[in-house]
Amino acid sequence: MLTRLLLAFLLLGFAPAFAEDEPNGTYLPDLMKQPAYSAAWKGMLAGERVPLWVKKFGETLGATSAPSKPVVVGGEPYTLAWICKPHDCGDNQVYVLFAPGARRAWGLLISAGDKRSWLGRPDPAIQAAILSGIE
Repeated sequence: MLTRLLLAFLLLGFAPAFAEDEPNGTYLPDLMKQPAYSAAWKGMLAGERVPLWVKKFGETLGATSAPSKPVVVGGEPYTLAWICKPHDCGDNQVYVLFAPGARRAWGLLISAGDKRSWLGRPDPAIQAAILSGIE
């Protein structure tokens, strides 16, 4: 019965709605096409000093990325995404953690010499969640 119900949803075109509600596995450039994620990104960067490539990403969505993944914080599912500067990933990475519904975002900028800078003033629980997602 469940299989038939899922098939009916797919045939009726409900699959795209499910995909939009589930950000995990989606690349950050695609998430940023949604107004809530774009606004959370901009809020995270407000008042922060970041490299030009990070600023440009917010405008062009041009970066190397990997699929986002779920991270649980306080029992709630958050979304951790990653980008790096094209052709220079080693010293130019940003991990960004979005609260449910993209209410807010926090990030970790990794630059030359493994220098780490927090973005968006994350508290210790958010910092730990971001660090847990770094492989």
